[in-house]
Amino acid sequence: MIGADTLRSDRIGGNGYPRDLTPNIDKLRIQGVRLKTCITPLARTAPSIASLFTGLWPQNHRIRDNYPSEPDCKLPHASLIDILNQHGYLTAAISDWCGGDFAKLSFNFSETSVAEDQWNIKLLLRQGPSLIRNVLSLFAKNALGKRFLPEFYYLAGATLTSQLGRECRKYLARCAQSSQPFFINLFTSTTHVPFNSEYPYYNLFTSRDYKGESRFIMTRLASPEEVINKQEKSSEFFDVPQIINLYDSCVKQFDDEVGKIIDYIDKSGLSDNTIIIIYSDHGADFFETGCWGQGNTLIGNDPSGKIPLILKGPGIPQGIEFEPITRSIDVMPTLLELLNIPRPENIDGTSLVPNIENQTSPELFAYQETGIWLGKIPGLHPRQIYYPNIVELLDIPNKNSGTLVVNEKFYPDVIYAKNRSIQNQKWKLIYIPTYDGPIYQLYDLETDPYKDVINQFPDIFDKLKVLLDTHIANDPVKPAPQQ
Repeated sequence: MIGADTLRSDRIGGNGYPRDLTPNIDKLRIQGVRLKTCITPLARTAPSIASLFTGLWPQNHRIRDNYPSEPDCKLPHASLIDILNQHGYLTAAISDWCGGDFAKLSFNFSETSVAEDQWNIKLLLRQGPSLIRNVLSLFAKNALGKRFLPEFYYLAGATLTSQLGRECRKYLARCAQSSQPFFINLFTSTTHVPFNSEYPYYNLFTSRDYKGESRFIMTRLASPEEVINKQEKSSEFFDVPQIINLYDSCVKQFDDEVGKIIDYIDKSGLSDNTIIIIYSDHGADFFETGCWGQGNTLIGNDPSGKIPLILKGPGIPQGIEFEPITRSIDVMPTLLELLNIPRPENIDGTSLVPNIENQTSPELFAYQETGIWLGKIPGLHPRQIYYPNIVELLDIPNKNSGTLVVNEKFYPDVIYAKNRSIQNQKWKLIYIPTYDGPIYQLYDLETDPYKDVINQFPDIFDKLKVLLDTHIANDPVKPAPQQ
């Protein structure tokens, strides 16, 4: 599995995007299957990968944000990794600063080469002020830095694309010499804000005479503190066209690294017996929904909730663009069926193998919920229920570990304030909790994906409302309504 944090689905070839950014991924797409409408249930990293690797909705695996409590980090059911471990696989996770959750959550990889959790007060204090940490990180992107200065080697916002690619190929070389089956999960921050690709990529789409502040990077977003402070800003604050140029440069770098890994798999003699999956945890909003980032709203055809998902390998048909709606929770059972391993009975996802083979729709509904807001997000309903700001909201219950978690007294408020949605191929219904009671919005994703048409289709609204209300009612967290 080769993943990029915040990779938008529409940047993959065959979607009509004017720039040809992913020729290497497109080769895999042509040789395999692309799930064209794959929805993640919560467009934030920790909840998204928890759903991907457990086959569970967030309310069932309990990771509802990027700040889970230590008890919640112990997942309630066996993960995909646990099952592969039981069947004799070597399981390895390789990532930079964005992949600390692969060790933080109890996926139980047999080997991990990832950063420690970035939402940790002790780590932030060790890194020091922003200027100091950014300068030191320039000298730590090497083996010595990884060994002795990991807080700077894995600095948030500093990508390690080429380093991770080399590390992945070393694992592949080792696995090619062994008869043990393997599962390698490479997850990189290449396409994550602040969109700082390496030379020469950042020059690909930026005009030579560009004089703005985002020449090489989306400025003032190089640390967790800066990201939090800018969440409330509207599009006028940012140079959006240049930010898109930077983002597309990052996509191109990720695709080139994918190409190197695929070439190495071919040369190692592993191609005929290896399943390759390209994925992301979530996409990104570039103000299509009124805000930037991901998981803040669910409005219309929200690009942050859709992930690229491509599968290629033995047992997988070739050249299929699978149009029906699918969910990231379906990846685990699908992969297990391809490996002839029984799926657990207590998961929410379903195997897509029969539908892909027969080109039939599984007729699925995808549920989503928003993440934690780090400020008053543009685009939210004016009467949207809020909770305390992040200074009050986050707590450090275990002073020894220093991990930041949601204060348990505010946790029900966070769950209650979440927007929820249900969608199929054509329709999307959104539930918005406000101080005046719930408000619903209905979108026709095929005709006008950002226009609320709830008054025009009462029958569709009634049908979807029953399903969505039932899903919300099954949430184990039962907060009292806000006054």
